[in-house]
Amino acid sequence: MSTQLMPAQKNCAECDRLWEDYTQAATAHVKIVARRHKAAIQNNLAVLDEIAALEADLAQQELQIRRAIGDHEAEHEPG
Repeated sequence: MSTQLMPAQKNCAECDRLWEDYTQAATAHVKIVARRHKAAIQNNLAVLDEIAALEADLAQQELQIRRAIGDHEAEHEPG
């Protein structure tokens, strides 16, 4: 899997779409982590319970998109 931070190909709509999806998923994940951190400091168990599954889903979504990026970027490799 590629570890690049930017699309490898210019003018590839699929690269652009995948990276935009990743940006949105990563941003949502970071926001949930910050919310969890705040809830933990406040010892707010209701919020911690509420976001536990959401955080796991976002982390999984982020991983799936990174895999899709790697798979798609491999299609651009010569040979």
